[in-house]
Amino acid sequence: MEELLRSLDRDLVLIESRVYEDRIELHAKMGREEAVCPYCGAKSKSVHTIYLKAFSDLPVQSRQLTIVLQRRVFFCKNSECEKSKFAERFSFVDDYGRRTKRLNERIIELAASMSALKAEGIVSKLISRTDYTYVFG
Repeated sequence: MEELLRSLDRDLVLIESRVYEDRIELHAKMGREEAVCPYCGAKSKSVHTIYLKAFSDLPVQSRQLTIVLQRRVFFCKNSECEKSKFAERFSFVDDYGRRTKRLNERIIELAASMSALKAEGIVSKLISRTDYTYVFG
């Protein structure tokens, strides 16, 4: 499972894996200590809050795969930055996204190759409905 996570980002660290009958959850966090402010480019190690963010990914062994990440919110140390805090970003998912980029690409491939109703049925089996909004801090 660690290899699967590292295929998304080499800095992901597996905390726990949960295997259920119909789905798999991989709980992970970023191994880096610092993050870069997307607004001004300043680096920060000062964590404000940690919360869980869940993303659907491509299925594994015919089971839905959900990646549950500990997402950190950092203080921006640049006094001239327009934002005082920022959430760390992940290269494998769009901002505010609920699916990995590779799952989105697969959905587009399916939609282009079959009817909308048939694609909807397949896609609904690919995507997990798990929602995480827990905040730590």
